[in-house]
Amino acid sequence: GHFVIDSDGEYATPLIDKKECAYTVFENGIAQCGIEKAWAAGVIEFRKPISCQLYPIRIKNLGEFEALNYDEWEICNPACALGKKLGVPVFRFLKDSIVRKYGPEFFEEMERVYKGWNAKDKGGDL
Repeated sequence: GHFVIDSDGEYATPLIDKKECAYTVFENGIAQCGIEKAWAAGVIEFRKPISCQLYPIRIKNLGEFEALNYDEWEICNPACALGKKLGVPVFRFLKDSIVRKYGPEFFEEMERVYKGWNAKDKGGDL
């Protein structure tokens, strides 16, 4: 089908053999979203669901709050290795998605918290 219901009762895209999304297209060995490519080309009028755009961050509804959790999955290892090499944390890689869902102020607050946490972790101020 076009979607499935995941273990949290949320809509999700179907997977092929428990691996990549059914809408994945590969170009030069790089996985890309077919829905997003079609939207960018003007073929369709809607973007991929925000849950897909945020992946590997998953949103868990906790009543009046939402928790953003990193979903560790082997298929993301090459992207995570590159992000580590380049010094780009997951939330920065997903900036456009986070801003689309929560707005620029939310992302700026994530930056402040991350920088403060990083400075604390290193034992000094930025």
